[in-house]
Amino acid sequence: MEKSQKNIGDWASENKFIQFVVRVGNFLPVVFIVLLVMWSYYAFVVRLCILHLLNENSTQGVIYLVIYHPLLLMMMWCYFVATFTSPGYPDDPISSKSSRLLTLPGTTISSQHHPSEIHSSPEVKNTILLTKTGSSKQKPNIILDESGNPVSLGAIMVKQSGEKRYCQKCQYDKPDRTHHCRVCKRCILKMDQLNNCIGFRNQKSFYLFVIWGSLYSLYITIATIPPTVNYLQYSNEATIMSLDLNISFLILIGGVFALSLLGFSIYHTSLLLSNQTTLESLMTKQNFKMRETDEVTTGKLLNLYDIGKRQVHELIETMVMGPTWYLWFLPVGEPMGDGKTWLLNTARYSSLINSTDNLPGTPQTV
Repeated sequence: MEKSQKNIGDWASENKFIQFVVRVGNFLPVVFIVLLVMWSYYAFVVRLCILHLLNENSTQGVIYLVIYHPLLLMMMWCYFVATFTSPGYPDDPISSKSSRLLTLPGTTISSQHHPSEIHSSPEVKNTILLTKTGSSKQKPNIILDESGNPVSLGAIMVKQSGEKRYCQKCQYDKPDRTHHCRVCKRCILKMDQLNNCIGFRNQKSFYLFVIWGSLYSLYITIATIPPTVNYLQYSNEATIMSLDLNISFLILIGGVFALSLLGFSIYHTSLLLSNQTTLESLMTKQNFKMRETDEVTTGKLLNLYDIGKRQVHELIETMVMGPTWYLWFLPVGEPMGDGKTWLLNTARYSSLINSTDNLPGTPQTV
């Protein structure tokens, strides 16, 4: 059965027509969103503001239009940036702007330094390698920064067997928090969504799209209700059946999207504050390997990347939203880091280390 499924998958991946159909299917959500926004523009701007309010109450119509267009601009700007920006791949070259992996206080690890060179580097002279006692050749999975915080070098998440997470399709080892996307046909750094190509490099624009989309939907819903109620109350010919269907559906669809996106915004904000992705929040367990010679440790419902409120806020500024606060709500800037190296929660890391140290034959840390 598995062999037949594999043969079907290989045939589909090699068939050009199937590949074309898949690419068209992947692009359909973009077309749907654009068409939906175009219709909402027609219903709100043309049918409500221009044909109705500007004739009845020009001041209200102008105010509606002045508030509406910035919301529309921000939502679509964020959407197109999130859609057409690369989410980040393991084989991407590291730009000079993002060459510094971590810039939190006390963290002095640079992507220009190989782990084997850290001891002799003046920049990271206080960094401690976690290796077997007396072994200098063993490649570490984790190092400590000068403040004693553990930092993953992108190799602690493994298979249940203890083997590295190797992607057969992309033909390279998958760094921590990296998963293969069936839509993009690529491995995505810090992959966040199940069916969308959202990852380390376009997480900010996607998050902002959710925020601005919820504000847009909420605004057109709330703004449409008062003139509709006023029309039903004071118009002599007003009935439910005489209402413009565009206005009626605008309230209905806008309300549904507003409630959905507001909930989505709250959910993604909580994920952002806990330094977690959607995929990671859905995982019931993860397999970790602290050192090359360690046994595999399974952490159930364990978020190693939740590093505390203060440091998470600094991490968000550095690797998601950007250091300049007035640019937080604009889909601009590039996240610092390589999407592979992550600070770890010290207490939870220590818990995993203790669990592996208690296993027979496990080396001690230095």
